[in-house]
Amino acid sequence: MARTQQKQSSQAPASTQDLPQPLGPDSHTWRNFGSYLFHLMLPQAFILQSAHPVIDMAVGKEKKYKHDPWGRAKDSTRLLWPVIYARPDKATEMGIRLRELHRSIKGVANNGKKFHALDPEAYSWVHITGFDATLRMYEYFGRTVADQERAELFREWQRFGRMLGIHEKHIPRTEAEYWQHFNYIIEERLEWGEVLDDLMDPRFYAGYPKPEEMKYVPDALFKVLMIIMGWAMHKITVATLPENFRRKFNVQFSKTDQRLFKAFAWSVRTIYPVMPERLRYIPLAMRAIEDSRRYPGAYQFEADLNQDPVSV
Repeated sequence: MARTQQKQSSQAPASTQDLPQPLGPDSHTWRNFGSYLFHLMLPQAFILQSAHPVIDMAVGKEKKYKHDPWGRAKDSTRLLWPVIYARPDKATEMGIRLRELHRSIKGVANNGKKFHALDPEAYSWVHITGFDATLRMYEYFGRTVADQERAELFREWQRFGRMLGIHEKHIPRTEAEYWQHFNYIIEERLEWGEVLDDLMDPRFYAGYPKPEEMKYVPDALFKVLMIIMGWAMHKITVATLPENFRRKFNVQFSKTDQRLFKAFAWSVRTIYPVMPERLRYIPLAMRAIEDSRRYPGAYQFEADLNQDPVSV
């Protein structure tokens, strides 16, 4: 297992009576979730999510990840990231809205089986991949996480799950419980389906259509750029997948691949910290960060004590 699983927090479980309070500018999640550093971990997270049979059926129905990848990325940013990067009332509203949007994602897959995006195991699995991705982001591209910070990251991850309406019984109470469930899903529940056939194809990214923003780039040049970027993204995706996932599905990660990834990770650890802040965050996150500095009082959360946590 990766080193992230070897050290487990001794902190007590968070209270199940906590309201789903938004994660504000002082949280670790604000510093991480909208960073381009965390975005390096998103392809492998999508692999893990799509290997769940319910999610494979849902995303494989229309294959937007393949036919409109840029549109899918924009939709994800527009819907999920404001659950973190918004003023408290808006963040709460976006969490509810995102969950409600998932209610309509249901149907019959190409294999004839029924699926629903709010299947409790599948819906919580999407969120569960995030804590692992955060820790391995630090491991590969950042620094060692102290025990107290690690415990804080875990509590914030739990709060984020409540913001998304995940029921308490589907949010692990301790980190030890988290890793037990995380490994169970990988080893017992995940399957290699049609979506992974696409995503794990080394040529997948090279087949991306040209976005509107690059319409002035010659087609031949865009194709060359995507071949190069696609090769790199495939290598990074394989390198950042959990070891037990690679082992289960016999995903090859050669010694040459390992050496290349170590060199890439070293370059990121060296260059990223000295980059200007505006180049380290996606635009939506950067706007929220700047807004929180101009209007700090707007990010103070006042809980309605008569409100019960909303969950599916």
